Amino acid sequence: MADTRIEFCGVTFKNPLAAASAEPTLNAANMKKCIDAGAGAVIAKTMTDSPDMRELTQRAKWRFLNAKHEVCHGKVPRSFSLYSRSGLALEPPEDFMKEITETVKYAAQKDAVVIGSIGSTDIDGWVTLGKQMEDGGVPLVELNFGCPHPKLMPGVRTGMNVGQDFDYACEITQKVSEALNVPIIIKVTPQVTDLVLFSSMLQKAGAKAVTLTNRFIGFVPDIETGKPLIYGKAGVGGPWTKPLTLRWINEVRAALGDKLYITGTNGAYDWRDIVMFIMSGAHIVQMCSAVMCYGYDWLTKQVKGLEVFMDEKGYQTIDQMLGIATDACMEYSQMPHEKAIVDKEKCINCGMCLKVCFSDAMQPDEENVYVKEENCVGCGGCYSVCPEKGTISIVKV
Repeated sequence: MADTRIEFCGVTFKNPLAAASAEPTLNAANMKKCIDAGAGAVIAKTMTDSPDMRELTQRAKWRFLNAKHEVCHGKVPRSFSLYSRSGLALEPPEDFMKEITETVKYAAQKDAVVIGSIGSTDIDGWVTLGKQMEDGGVPLVELNFGCPHPKLMPGVRTGMNVGQDFDYACEITQKVSEALNVPIIIKVTPQVTDLVLFSSMLQKAGAKAVTLTNRFIGFVPDIETGKPLIYGKAGVGGPWTKPLTLRWINEVRAALGDKLYITGTNGAYDWRDIVMFIMSGAHIVQMCSAVMCYGYDWLTKQVKGLEVFMDEKGYQTIDQMLGIATDACMEYSQMPHEKAIVDKEKCINCGMCLKVCFSDAMQPDEENVYVKEENCVGCGGCYSVCPEKGTISIVKV
């Protein structure tokens, strides 16, 4: 059977699946449910010294949206969006730390890892919260520089408001890393111009890992009422964001390699996505939206799915998959020339390929289509829309 263990920042995880910092990890009771479901780790809801961010959680609202960005009202599609307004941990630090220490003890019995998450409004606060987490027994502390909600609250400088100020973020990172003995992880916002540059700066400032990435800020009107869903702008994420997140994981992995550990989040829906995150370069994968939609049992299914996949494909360890897609990634100029080939015996002459060929390469015939080779650039549009699998192939020339 495949070995799903992975080493991350000097800590061994029994599997790479982590429950992300959100409502499913709001308190000890919730975190224990994640652990019981088989998650290798839980990232606690972000502990904060900001009363505003704690109070916002008292009014948390979220909706699962379909492809039309309407509330699902029943079956939630795979490519759903999570549209939400929320805050950070409900309790002040002195009370929330009781939840942390209780969970740390429970996790030790279940071979799971608890990662602390913190968010302050000034540098001294970041250091204080970090020390409290370390004293509570967590082996890793994540600094939340990506939470979108503070951006929507004037006067609250934490989360995304920190992550968009690279110099300030690095100053905090340096102060916290110097004050703590445990490794620190920085959770970043995707709403910046260059996460490779930022990740490199954070690594030099003392971070051992980055979490790529937190959610975006979105706005969705309800056309029936003419009013915005859940009263206004909100954090938006979900499975649809996966290619955007994987792009940054790919680029940070390619640029920094072994200098920085990566944990991926925002877009991981199931075990297939866990594999994609790992192959892109993420050591561990955080899952949130799908758990909020389907419940804690979803975690169990994904751990099992990962194990089955690894056995079927012959991967004995997670390390054998780590970053292999990024390692094989080509620049545009490196791509080979290709052409389309049509199997006339399988072609049903539906005409779909003719509609998507903009090189005038796919040509109609009485019984099927054929390829005018001198025009074909091998784009693959025809291959993508052909309803008869195996009829069209894209081959190197």
